[in-house]
Amino acid sequence: MRLTVLGRSPARPNPGEACAGYIVEGGRSRVMLDAGPGTVAQLLRRNTPDELDAVVISHMHTDHCLDLITLRYSYPWIDVAKKRLLVIVPPGSMAQLSELALGAGYVNFFDKSFIFDEHDGKRPIEIGDLRFEPDETQHYVRTWGFRVQARGADEDPNKIFAFSADAGPCPALPRLADHADLFLCEAALRSLKEDDPAPQSRGHLLPAEAAEVAQGAAARKLVLTHIPLPDDGKWALEEARSAYDGPVEIAEALKTYEV
Repeated sequence: MRLTVLGRSPARPNPGEACAGYIVEGGRSRVMLDAGPGTVAQLLRRNTPDELDAVVISHMHTDHCLDLITLRYSYPWIDVAKKRLLVIVPPGSMAQLSELALGAGYVNFFDKSFIFDEHDGKRPIEIGDLRFEPDETQHYVRTWGFRVQARGADEDPNKIFAFSADAGPCPALPRLADHADLFLCEAALRSLKEDDPAPQSRGHLLPAEAAEVAQGAAARKLVLTHIPLPDDGKWALEEARSAYDGPVEIAEALKTYEV
């Protein structure tokens, strides 16, 4: 199983970078995980849209889903696509998708290219050789992280990729990260002054908090993402390494990680 980073920026993007978006590959399947602004341009450096089996959206904040519009423009405009793309969205997302379509100027903007499916937030999502197990995190809108496993002749079915999505401190995070081979975790805060300091009200993490989750869950590798980088990010790595004994790094655009 492989993870490729398309974008690692928070809602306020780092200069020259895309917001949240990733490609997960396992067996014969390839899934785009989140589609923040700028991610489709990055995707097109590696793949064409018809090489995707699906898109999975963690939550409907625009820094995670707005490039669904750009992705739609990558398909033929007049004709129905030969293979409409499955887009899996959180429960209750269809009204927001309708608003996105209206914002693009057409009520049926997505219809010829995409098939939308709302997951129920509980059952695993099976996409070809990839299995996404959702777990709802604490954020400002309903949000799901995922544990992902792959099957196939060249895959180890016991390998686990874990994705925090956007999250404040919550019970879902250690469940997601539990013995994960790679834990991709958000670290959007430089200080608690940037968010509600009360853990039960917060929707983002400090790097040290992401590291504490990884340490407690015995995750084998931690990759920090959704992170503000006005500098080289040494501050974030130093914070994380103070709380986690395993290998840790900051997600790098267009880098592919083996899980």
